[in-house]
Amino acid sequence: MKACILLLIGLCVLCQSGKGQIQYWDISYGKNMIGPESAPAALAIYDSALHIGGHFRRLNSNTQDILQTGYIAFMKHGKWNGLNGGMNAPITALTSGPHNTLYAAGPFTRCIDAQLQGIASWNGNQWSAIKGLTVGSINALLSHDNHLYAAGMFDTIGQRPASSIAALIRGEWTPLGSGLKKTRIHQNSNSLAEIKSIAQYNGHIFAGGDFDTAGMIPARNIAYWDGIRWNNMGSGIQGEVDAITVLNNGHVIVASTITKGNVILPAPLMSWNGNEWRELGLPPGCISINALETDGKQIFVGGDFIMDSTRNDYGLAVLDETGFRSLGGGVRGIITTLLYEDGILYCAGNFLKVSDSLACRNIAAYVLEHKKDENNGT
Repeated sequence: MKACILLLIGLCVLCQSGKGQIQYWDISYGKNMIGPESAPAALAIYDSALHIGGHFRRLNSNTQDILQTGYIAFMKHGKWNGLNGGMNAPITALTSGPHNTLYAAGPFTRCIDAQLQGIASWNGNQWSAIKGLTVGSINALLSHDNHLYAAGMFDTIGQRPASSIAALIRGEWTPLGSGLKKTRIHQNSNSLAEIKSIAQYNGHIFAGGDFDTAGMIPARNIAYWDGIRWNNMGSGIQGEVDAITVLNNGHVIVASTITKGNVILPAPLMSWNGNEWRELGLPPGCISINALETDGKQIFVGGDFIMDSTRNDYGLAVLDETGFRSLGGGVRGIITTLLYEDGILYCAGNFLKVSDSLACRNIAAYVLEHKKDENNGT
């Protein structure tokens, strides 16, 4: 009887042996084809609701509430909603910040509310322009200590010089020292550094991407800003850094790729303990690692890999002291981005099922810690 009830509400319940904790998939975000028609590129929790951004234009398919949206939406009361029409171009990054504000970045130039320069803020009712880019791109946003950090590939932001990373402080962009640079230019490569991921821990801002200099010191593809100056991290990372997450103990976990000829290959995950790097390996059958997240202890890994082909278990894994293991039976497809918040791992990508059998399009949440909902008492 219990199994029937869980099936009816669309939850796959999984009990982890030895932990006595119920974990399950919440497919309400993508069930019955209501999820986005392509993989979200960015996730954020704002005003207690999941917000998604990307290249998609339509959600709530096959329902009377079908939504045509400008590349951004949020889930409320079981359906996706737009944000005042959204943008005129895709969203590449989202983050929630101080003063009840949501920030979005991408190659957009306008919305209903304002003319834009690749970055904007949302107050729950309307979009507002932020002085941004005339050329270049923003790949990552981070809110920390009442500051908004933007990173990507640019040499000016808000008409102020900044080498691919800057902080918005009291409404004005401030460079982080002399920023991040590429001094060794190879054929067919861009002269600007490209930052693909940023993270924070204990007041330090970690930046990863494609560069060889941080401030005035050599730094291979990863470095951190301590509020005063840039610091390298040993010999750095050989390949371009695609994702960063930081554990509660301060260990920095990094996903990267190396290029051999025309082939881009995933490099083993690496861990930095403050003094040296340690190799963590890759999940089986790995083609790419697209996202890293953490609950502070475990590392959640999303990408294109095979955990168990006989069970259609792809794209999602957890890494701890025992190695890589399946999480919730994975997805039938690829994970492109992850967000961990308050005991829930939000998973976005290209898939139509989770845990082999639960139909769910491109977005789902894996509940690791069930917390009482004050609104419904469950």
